[in-house]
Amino acid sequence: MLNARKSILTLAALAFAIFATAQVSVGIKGGMNFNNLNTTEALGELAPDFTNISESNFGLVAEYGITDQFALQTELNFLKKGFTTKANIDNTEVFGLNLPLGGRAETKFSYVEVPLLAKYSFGGEGFQAYLTAGPTFGYATSGRIDTKARVLVDIDLGSTNINLDDINYNRFEVGATAGAGISYTTNFGKFFADARYMHGFTELYDFPLVDEKVRNQGFGVNVGFMVPLN
Repeated sequence: MLNARKSILTLAALAFAIFATAQVSVGIKGGMNFNNLNTTEALGELAPDFTNISESNFGLVAEYGITDQFALQTELNFLKKGFTTKANIDNTEVFGLNLPLGGRAETKFSYVEVPLLAKYSFGGEGFQAYLTAGPTFGYATSGRIDTKARVLVDIDLGSTNINLDDINYNRFEVGATAGAGISYTTNFGKFFADARYMHGFTELYDFPLVDEKVRNQGFGVNVGFMVPLN
């Protein structure tokens, strides 16, 4: 686990160091992620009430323009992934926590993530559209379950921290993302907005209900601003 954490931080530092030696643009971004689990059909039939969680994200961006249309982009993002589970009967269990009648649990894992993206832009000098795609490398730093009971209205029952090592959660995640966006270049920088689909390839956890494994998937929308360093 320590080696995995060092690997992803080293990867982020190397990517930003490479870009720092060239003509690049750097900036910040933020937005919303809508995450859920990608499950097999068998697990979906046994636990059909997996639904999305929505959480904010933020990050740093560095872009290296190779040509007027093609660029490489890396990011250092801080975000949450997970899922919501609804319980309509007593003693429904999620990671060892019993949910009350009519309860809902939002299971959230905090990630540090580094995408390495190829970016193709087209359009005029001011407004442009672009496509992005590439691998992502993430590391889960912590997890928690937020529980609520439904008795006419939602009642907050508090949060419970998850020990990721105790549940054999795979902290290091490899995935991919693809998206599309628009940008507007001004005299002092570039505004951008995009939407992305994200899919994890790493098997995160052996779900206790059946001999099935789960992966992260999600959709995100982001806005940000970059300034050129040259």
